[in-house]
Amino acid sequence: MLAQSPGLAAEPAGAPLDGSALDASVAFAPAALPASAELGYRTTAVVKLMEVPITLHGRTTILWRLDAGHYESHLHIDTGGFDQTSRGQVAADGTLTPDRYEEKRPFHEAETVDIDWAHGRIRFAGDAPSQVPAPGAQDRLSLQFELARLMQHFPQQLLSGSMHTVKLIGTHDIDTWNFSVEEEQSVETGRGAMRAVRFSARRTVGNVEETMDVWLGADLRWLPIRIRMVDRKGSIIDSVLQDATMQ
Repeated sequence: MLAQSPGLAAEPAGAPLDGSALDASVAFAPAALPASAELGYRTTAVVKLMEVPITLHGRTTILWRLDAGHYESHLHIDTGGFDQTSRGQVAADGTLTPDRYEEKRPFHEAETVDIDWAHGRIRFAGDAPSQVPAPGAQDRLSLQFELARLMQHFPQQLLSGSMHTVKLIGTHDIDTWNFSVEEEQSVETGRGAMRAVRFSARRTVGNVEETMDVWLGADLRWLPIRIRMVDRKGSIIDSVLQDATMQ
C-alpha cells in the first residue's frame, strides 16, 4: 500500500505540493478509498455564545459512501448542532470532485455551496455565481478523504517536512491552505495507540488565526483518527477516533 507509484519522482522535503501537481503524472482508480465507512469520534467542542465560551462533549459520526464514481460523506456531532455534508464525483484519476457542500454550525442556519465544474461556476449560500477554482479543490469534509487517498498513492511526495497546498471551499469563499506534513507520531484513541501522520495548517484572517489539524491513521487506510479545528471566532472542535467499520 505504501510503495511509491511508478513514474513519480519524489519532491524534496519542504517543497510545496498541490493536488494537481500530485495527480499530473499518472492516473489511478479510486480503489484506495473504502466503498463505505462509519467512523465514530469522541468530541470536545468550545463554542462562543454572546462571547461566552461554552464547552460541549459529544460523539461525532462520519459516514462515507463510494459507488459507481459518486461519493457522499456526512459528519454529525450529536451535541452542539454541527453538521457537514459533501457530495460529488470521482475523477478518472481518483481525485474527489465535490459538487455540493452543506454546513450547519451551532446557533446558525445551514448553508449550502453548489459547484458546477462543467460551466466553471460556484454558488455560495445566497450569493451570485462566481468562478470555480482549478481542479483539485476540496471542501472542508471531502478534504479529509482526499488526503487519505493521496497518502496511499503518493507517500514519497508527502514526507515529513513537505508542504501540501489545497484550495479549500468554504461556505462563503475559496481559500488557500498550506498544510505542513509532520513526522509520524502515536495518537491515543478508543482503539488504543495508533500510528498517524499529522497535516497542520495555520492562516491569519485579520488579526485572528484559524487552524486545521488532521491526523491520518497509518493502520486505518490513512483515514482521519483525529481532527482539530479552530475557526476565526475562536470556536474549537477536537475529535478523536473511538471506533471504525469499513468495507
